[in-house]
Amino acid sequence: MDAGTFEPMSIGQILDRTFKLYKDNFIRFIAIVAVIQVPIAILTVLSISAIRGGIETRPATGGYADFREQMERESQNMSAEDIETRLAELGEGQEGSDTVRIMGVVGTVVTVLLAILGATLMQGVLTKSVSEAYLGNEIGVGEAYRFVWPKFLTLLGAGILITLTVFCGYLLCVVPGVIFTLWFAMTTPAIVAEDMKASQGMSRSKALAKGNLGKIFCVLFLVWLIQVIIGVPFSIAGNLSVRMLSGNIWLAVFSSQLLQTLGQVIAAPISAAALILLYYDLRIRKEGFDLEMLARSMGSEQGVDYGRQQY
Repeated sequence: MDAGTFEPMSIGQILDRTFKLYKDNFIRFIAIVAVIQVPIAILTVLSISAIRGGIETRPATGGYADFREQMERESQNMSAEDIETRLAELGEGQEGSDTVRIMGVVGTVVTVLLAILGATLMQGVLTKSVSEAYLGNEIGVGEAYRFVWPKFLTLLGAGILITLTVFCGYLLCVVPGVIFTLWFAMTTPAIVAEDMKASQGMSRSKALAKGNLGKIFCVLFLVWLIQVIIGVPFSIAGNLSVRMLSGNIWLAVFSSQLLQTLGQVIAAPISAAALILLYYDLRIRKEGFDLEMLARSMGSEQGVDYGRQQY
């Protein structure tokens, strides 16, 4: 553990150390995100393909009644039996396409819910992994997931409370929503690093944010901007692939989702790394966390072990 690492950081230093941690732990961070994002991407492809497939297999004639009238008008040489056979085939195809489309809609709803749950877990695991890297400890992907899993409901509950609070704040002329967002930005790091409950983590985050809202806003904005810059090329490439492969629904959706998922996987660790570094920076400034870690690094081996267990 390098005690010199624990010092107050400027916004530029936070971003610089974010990318250094990202580079040094790239494989582990990407693996943590991929465990969640890849299955979600597969479900998304299946759901979207089912919806689009169901729509595109529906007759373009305006419906069953219009189709029957058109057939009777244009098919004077067909027998009544042939017409009924054609209509029965149309009805079966219509029913099949509707079933596929409904399954796609249900699959989309389920996928969205799983994506929300997965993002909550993933953010917690990334926070734990980045925190350990910052503190000079090693932790594997599986170990990080096992550590965070018992806290999943706490993280989910905190996420719901924060979302509702921020939403209500935006209804009150926007500004309160922005303030609430900044207040509770450190909630996940507090829950993961200090083993707090949802309400405790929110209170802890608000206490750390007091007097530092401008710095938190700048870090969040810059991280968001970086993620957008990373994601835009993948999004553009995905849209181009859809146009180029428009003749094949499955391939078009698959290529588009693959590119978007790659962008998400690459960008996701950045926000978690920046937030946990900002969290420790605020603790150093407010609580002398750097002196605490220095004392532990100079203490006995037992003290070092205790520090690792605590954090």
